[in-house]
Amino acid sequence: MARRMVMAPKKCTGCTSCSLTCAITYNNEFDLKKSHVQVKKNDLDGTFNIIFSSTCLSCGKCAEVCPSGCLSIIDSGNGGK
Repeated sequence: MARRMVMAPKKCTGCTSCSLTCAITYNNEFDLKKSHVQVKKNDLDGTFNIIFSSTCLSCGKCAEVCPSGCLSIIDSGNGGK
């Protein structure tokens, strides 16, 4: 069954658990700059933007560790039926 990432940016607390997990999993380094997902704070309203690089493998590990429920993986079913 196909899976897809769902984002709810308003739930993001900016903890960067997603970015750190990605960096450790794929680069074996505790370095936010080496992650395929970045969390950027919007200083004007205090919200956060989640940005996935084109090199993201869509593995879903970021969603597995997201404590706020901002990122999640859902089954996309069979053609939306």
